[in-house]
Amino acid sequence: MIPFDATADDAGDRLANFEKQLLTLPSRKSYLLPAFHMAQQYLDWLPRESILVIASHLRIPLSEVYATATAYSELRLEKPEYGAWYMCTGVACEAAGAQRIIAAIETVPGKFGRTDCQFLCSLAPICTDHRGRILGRLTENRVRAIFLEDRGD
Repeated sequence: MIPFDATADDAGDRLANFEKQLLTLPSRKSYLLPAFHMAQQYLDWLPRESILVIASHLRIPLSEVYATATAYSELRLEKPEYGAWYMCTGVACEAAGAQRIIAAIETVPGKFGRTDCQFLCSLAPICTDHRGRILGRLTENRVRAIFLEDRGD
């Protein structure tokens, strides 16, 4: 999915689709996390516009909505780079070799970044590919092969 961009031609439609789906959730504080997940499903991250809409619909102060969003590392408050891969750098992934994988994959040209813990520790180390798929129990060779194969090299 291409991340939501407020300046894109389809921005209004994408935000409207999200708002329409948000209305299916009751206007209660207990639906804050489902609303965040819905925003990420429709917009691929939590742009300011989505946080404003969520705060309004759930009748929660904007400061509380933003504070909650910042407490969860799986919620993206920055626009992800389209086509990028992200390696989890949480404690379990680090212990399972995330840095070796990062070093191995950085030798291959392409977009590759790091992300905070994704809470999939039983699958460590994990990586999210450019399509949003989660790949677990990775090794340097497996990631390099998947990365090169997917790029068509």
